Amino acid sequence: MTSHVPSYVRQLFTLLLWGIIYYLAGLISLKFDDPNSPIAIVWFPSGVAVAAFLLSRWRSYLTLFVILTLASLLLTEGWQHKPLISLIDALLSMPANVAVAWAVRRFARLNDDLHTILICITATLVFSGLDALIIGGGYALIHQQPLFSLFWQNFIADVTGIIFATTVIMGFVNRRLEPASCNLQTGLLGGALWLLLCVSIWFIFGYPLLWLQHNAAALYFALACLPIILAIMLSVAWGNRGGSLALITLGLGVIYYTNHQHGPFFLKGLHLNESLLLALSYLSATALLIVFIRVLKHSTNSFNPDTGRITGKGVIYSLNPRTGILHWEDELGSLFEQQVPSKLDTMDDVMQWVHPHDQGKLRDHWLLNDSPQPRPPLVFRIQMPKGEWLTLVDNSCVLLDEEEQSIIVGNWQASHYHQDS
Repeated sequence: MTSHVPSYVRQLFTLLLWGIIYYLAGLISLKFDDPNSPIAIVWFPSGVAVAAFLLSRWRSYLTLFVILTLASLLLTEGWQHKPLISLIDALLSMPANVAVAWAVRRFARLNDDLHTILICITATLVFSGLDALIIGGGYALIHQQPLFSLFWQNFIADVTGIIFATTVIMGFVNRRLEPASCNLQTGLLGGALWLLLCVSIWFIFGYPLLWLQHNAAALYFALACLPIILAIMLSVAWGNRGGSLALITLGLGVIYYTNHQHGPFFLKGLHLNESLLLALSYLSATALLIVFIRVLKHSTNSFNPDTGRITGKGVIYSLNPRTGILHWEDELGSLFEQQVPSKLDTMDDVMQWVHPHDQGKLRDHWLLNDSPQPRPPLVFRIQMPKGEWLTLVDNSCVLLDEEEQSIIVGNWQASHYHQDS
């Protein structure tokens, strides 16, 4: 049944949902807050904000900025007593997240996942550093505390929060990543790996291995690699969502036990805050490793070396060349990276989104088809609602005669290649 809810209502609901997720992530982060420090040690909302801006339309940025700022304001301690100071703090915490998302969307290259990751990491380090300098410097002046300490605490909290939380969220919602095949064997394997991951976290981080702590500290520390291996295996078995599930499980377990002074990161001579920062670095490194595993899996998909066409059934269509009416046999959302361009019911509708240099080629590909034999594949570009260009392949375009009229049948598939504008 087609939904009659207006698009702006759905969009507003999505933005409010981001605000709720941001607030809940903040509540979790504040559970590990240090009352003696004005800056949080763990701050997952930064990653939620970056993911939200990455997945939202440009025109929704202002509304999303306001919603997330209000959520950040509610998380600020004492906002009811000092609303102006709390509002300034909430406003200053958001621009760095917007800047990271803008840099990724502005400079990332389509179909080049490794380049996108490098842009994201670089932008995270640069803008988190500027954010830590401004906010840390402000707190250093107000609370008369050393700038160096506050800067590094703010910087590490932002960087680890962005890398970890953004990786988790993008793993759940990114459709471009290859999902795991759904069958009983894969499901059982993934379930077994997840249980082993939970047991390994409890044994290594929660169970008091006093003998290893005192007599084989290096071995005890090395055991922390076992959950990483299991998390990677779960990511391979259950795809990108399995990897995100593994990260959530690992993150909650490691931070909980470390905060309760258990596990290999609670070492002699280290303050609790330092142990938590070490645990966050461990989780961030695991998140980056899983991201690179995702990229490796995605880049090894089979594709045609001439067109870059990625293996898959694509989206089948039928076109009446006389009326220009198009009928799609499959869900277009399975093909496009983001929201499907609205109204692709006619050939003219499609041409409004096709790159100007490719419109003539696609029109000739369709209208000059006077043979029942398949035509050579055509590579063309189509624009997404957010402005990016997606490279597609029109494959197996054939002419059929049905009920005394000619019908063109073909399919669209995503291409691994990126064509310059």
